[in-house]
Amino acid sequence: MKTPQNSGLPGINRSYSSLIKRFLPRETIVCTAMVALLLAGCAGTPPEASRLVDVDWLLSGRALFEQPLESAELPEDDILGLAPEIRAYLAQVAASASPQQRLRALLEGFEEREFTVQYQADKTLTAGETFRQQVGNCMAFTVMMVAMTRELGADAYFNQVEVPPVWGHDESQTFVVYRHINMVSESSRGRRVVDFNLEAYDPVYDQRRLSDTEAFAQYYSNRGLELMQQESMREAFRYLRKALDLKPGDADLWANLGAFYSRNRQFTAAEQSYQQALRLKISHTIAISNLERLYRKQQRHELADYYADKARYHRERNPYYLYYQARNAYEHGDYKSAKRQLKRAIWQYEDDHRFHFLMGLTSFRLGEYRASREHIKVALSLAQNASTTSAYSRKLEYLIRNVDR
Repeated sequence: MKTPQNSGLPGINRSYSSLIKRFLPRETIVCTAMVALLLAGCAGTPPEASRLVDVDWLLSGRALFEQPLESAELPEDDILGLAPEIRAYLAQVAASASPQQRLRALLEGFEEREFTVQYQADKTLTAGETFRQQVGNCMAFTVMMVAMTRELGADAYFNQVEVPPVWGHDESQTFVVYRHINMVSESSRGRRVVDFNLEAYDPVYDQRRLSDTEAFAQYYSNRGLELMQQESMREAFRYLRKALDLKPGDADLWANLGAFYSRNRQFTAAEQSYQQALRLKISHTIAISNLERLYRKQQRHELADYYADKARYHRERNPYYLYYQARNAYEHGDYKSAKRQLKRAIWQYEDDHRFHFLMGLTSFRLGEYRASREHIKVALSLAQNASTTSAYSRKLEYLIRNVDR
């Protein structure tokens, strides 16, 4: 939990009863490294025994293709490879300086738009491809930055940020989890985060260092899902299989393989892939959600209901789903319901500034001005990202100025 600090917001006591009129919070969606529909649940025994999982059969592709995939066919992308022209470009960056100074000079060049990369969600590319095409998603950008930073002689590693899930209004039964990835470079002077969208990066979120192998597995899985969307199924399977070749114990990758088989109407293979994900992680949310959908399509209602119950159990105890419900209630003027859901969300996780900001708005609507002020102060102290704090302050100041209009 972050240490609360004084927000320094002027006028908050004198004008507080008139602060909040129409503002509704909205999340900033950061770039993604992996996206999946997630639902989870409690433990229990399904109403019928699970199928045996034939891992070799799933990895061969025989369920879909006449010719099984051989190991020699797996892709070997030069993920961190730098072409001579890139090395030549880097050689000119503060050539006589220390590695960290050279990295700082490289980043300053980006800020001055000497070199730019345009965000494109469906472009998981190698370092060389990202540099040449100047487009890519967060995985592509991070791959390029790790490769370039190491070429400059500085430390660099992949960092996965567990961005909280966000529900859409038209999908109240599902939520999307964004596995955001960026680069971290550590030196004696501290820790430098290099992010495609640094203004949206919030250090309050859980994060962990990835090995190159873990990051490469995500790269291949992302690329496989993109190829699947392009209807290039054999190529998609090659990349998804490569991801599992690198990290066979990763439940997320098995769930992605299940989605691939389901997309191709190979429901037995999809079911086994999801069951393998659950064997690796019994509460795996992707697998639970997709199994419920799969069994519902097949009219296997008892199994579908079982997994739906597991999903419901999770949603009712997930602070971010409670936040979604509270936001929806707030927008429909049901402030008492919004407060009830937010109290449950904050009890389970008290360190998300969005929860407190919405509670501040809700308390104000209920005439609970002291509680409202305290929650907004907590929100401002938790939102240590300067961009978020500034946005909150600007929105509040705007409301103060315009409240009597």
